[in-house]
Amino acid sequence: MNHFIQYRPNAPLLVWLLVVFILDFIFGLSKAIFSKLPRTSNNLRKSITKFLQYGGCIIVSMVILNIVSASNETFGRSFAWFFGDVMLYIMIYTEVVSVFENMEAMAPGSTFVKVFVRPVRKVITFQLKQLFREDRAAPDGTGGTDNEISSSCSARDQCRN
Repeated sequence: MNHFIQYRPNAPLLVWLLVVFILDFIFGLSKAIFSKLPRTSNNLRKSITKFLQYGGCIIVSMVILNIVSASNETFGRSFAWFFGDVMLYIMIYTEVVSVFENMEAMAPGSTFVKVFVRPVRKVITFQLKQLFREDRAAPDGTGGTDNEISSSCSARDQCRN
């Protein structure tokens, strides 16, 4: 049977995906507890659905990459690992961002969130402009972001950023 399976997913990446998936589940559950949100079976089903989607993507990519690997195409065989590993990296990235979002939602006003979690989340999601804009106070003293300020202006107001 080993001669049929030429491509296997990167085992350390699969382990790290499982680790961050479990962390996301734990922090999502903690966020619901701290926010006093109801923990429903619907939210649990979302986690199971996501787990099945990830598994399905991994299995389908294994099938595709094994077909490519069995072909005589050197171009496809030389880049097959790239497709499989990049897919796993994207899944890990998505879960890491979700962990940081859940950490931030658990205690949005805490010093740790302000100093570490929020800046790291903004950096890894490429929101660097918002990271530096966030420290500016709104003209009305509420401390809102530019998006909140502009959405609260009416059409007749001459709102300026």
